[in-house]
Amino acid sequence: MAAEIHSRPQSSRLVLLNKIEGHSDGVNAAVLIPKEDGVITVSEDRTIRVWLKRDSGQYWPSIYHTVSSPCSCMSYHHESRRIFIGQDNGAVVVIYTFFIHLKVDLQRVCVCVCAAHQNRVSDLIFSLESQWVISTGHDKSISWMSTQSGSMLGRHSFGSWASCLQYDKDTQHAFVGDHSGQITLLKLDEQTCSVITTLKGHEGSVGVLYWDPVQRWLFSGASDHSVIMWDIGGRQGRTLLLQGHHEKVQALRYLPLTRQLVSCSADGGITVWNMETTREEAPQWQESDSCQKCEQPFFWNIKQMWDSKTLGLRQHHCRKCGKAICGKCSSKRSTYPIMGFEFQVRMCDDCYDTIKEEDRTPLATFHEGKHNIGHMDMDPSRGLMVTCGTMIFDISPPRLD
Repeated sequence: MAAEIHSRPQSSRLVLLNKIEGHSDGVNAAVLIPKEDGVITVSEDRTIRVWLKRDSGQYWPSIYHTVSSPCSCMSYHHESRRIFIGQDNGAVVVIYTFFIHLKVDLQRVCVCVCAAHQNRVSDLIFSLESQWVISTGHDKSISWMSTQSGSMLGRHSFGSWASCLQYDKDTQHAFVGDHSGQITLLKLDEQTCSVITTLKGHEGSVGVLYWDPVQRWLFSGASDHSVIMWDIGGRQGRTLLLQGHHEKVQALRYLPLTRQLVSCSADGGITVWNMETTREEAPQWQESDSCQKCEQPFFWNIKQMWDSKTLGLRQHHCRKCGKAICGKCSSKRSTYPIMGFEFQVRMCDDCYDTIKEEDRTPLATFHEGKHNIGHMDMDPSRGLMVTCGTMIFDISPPRLD
């Protein structure tokens, strides 16, 4: 049972439209079919299913296909009717689907299989412009192959499991998150790649990435329960920390028309962030051998403890100013949404006194998905969200604004 979040009042609601049941094992990815009442799912039970809504209002598997290994991830390209599936054995499967009309059963299926990795495929993306399938895997690598020739073009290795992926088609830049908490920016070419930079900010493994090519914002969610917005296009490389989950963040989607970010976590929490407002960057934590307020030594400062004949104190940090402080000088807790802190965090007494009541006004709303959300897809034009494997939500009545 997902934990109930009562930290903030809900200004809008999510309406459950339907439950899709039928897989015999965990569902790892689900996508909405554009302009149709349909959902595509892939599962650990080795099946790919296309569920279409019938006149009864229920979803039934109109298309059912079994592959050789559990399905770990999926990407769907609607215009070319191609489904790309990553598998537990490291293979990438391309399914070409041809329809007389979407309301009738599958007429023909062509399957192409490529050994992209030596271990489980964690994420993949299809680029129509370059005709590449780019994938990451638990073999600590990213690979890209041509869908035209079926040949592998290149591969790059990391020091940790590569867990998630995003790709900018205009610049051919790939973003790869890994289990060390690091995000690597790569420039991909036909057969080679170069490392541009690495982004470090998470204290846990990165589980999901989302790239907005217009604003040039990269969003990352991690097991440290936080979301970070990386302003890749900004001259100063601004980063914003968002903390509004109690469990690891596993799904993200940015909605440019409403300037909202939707994030989902393992405890079923769904948070909708207002990204239109001006936010403040969280400060870098300062280091000191003694409290920067009362000047009492921390427990590793043996010299000052000896000179002052006092016991050392534990070091903490004020989330607003970043100063190193002791527990006595940081006895207060407060929310500070403008800096991304929707839950109460530690504040030094001086910073707490500067926060006005209007500064505590929430900039996010909280909802319950009632299950572990490992993957999420949205169709903003129809106000639909599908969460991995079991639930579909209608978020249009009322509109999130």
